[in-house]
Amino acid sequence: QMPKNRSQESPMVSLQTYSKDGTMVVPLRPSVKDYAWGIRGLDSRVARYALESGIIDEVDPDSPYAELWIGTHAKGPATLRDGSTLEEAVGGQLPFLFKVLSAGKALSIQAHPDKTGAERLHDKDPTNYGDANHKPEMAIALTPFEAMCGFRRIEEIAILIKKHREFAACISETAKLAVFLAHDEDSGRSALKAMFSSFMTCPKEESLKKSESSVEKASVGAGRTPPPPGAAMGA
Repeated sequence: QMPKNRSQESPMVSLQTYSKDGTMVVPLRPSVKDYAWGIRGLDSRVARYALESGIIDEVDPDSPYAELWIGTHAKGPATLRDGSTLEEAVGGQLPFLFKVLSAGKALSIQAHPDKTGAERLHDKDPTNYGDANHKPEMAIALTPFEAMCGFRRIEEIAILIKKHREFAACISETAKLAVFLAHDEDSGRSALKAMFSSFMTCPKEESLKKSESSVEKASVGAGRTPPPPGAAMGA
């Protein structure tokens, strides 16, 4: 459980800044998300910023602090110190959501549709597509951060399929054949789509079994004790 909100304003929250022309800058109270992949305790930048902005009294060393939101999103609207929302202050929703992330684990794979697709999917399935906005993103690293972008070349994927049986077992024969036969940009793109779709829809039991086998092999190769069954996928 996240720490309770502050009952009194901190000096930072009470601070108001004026420019030379008299314009007032009003501090905002962000929203904090405690997703399981967040960094725990004071090691999390999100936790530190939340503490400094006055929205929590203390940092729980055992709680994950994953995201800090500043925006008008319904699931975590920023507020002013008088309790009113940022949306009320600006007279409508902002076209962006500013976030600070503290990721302690690999984040889930996400597919972001364009604006037209987002509106269509939200209208059709609002449970899984929570809003009608597209998700173009820009990331700026505040600390050392590692990210993967794009896919390996189709030739490399073909080699990895042959080299790693556990990986190959999670891909259909049709998709593997498409990868092996890809010979130009168009066929490579189609093969990549088929391979990724097949891999991501691999039955959970098969995926878990093959993941555990891969982790066990890697651990033995590195001279470490293999993790217990289920640990490979965080079960």
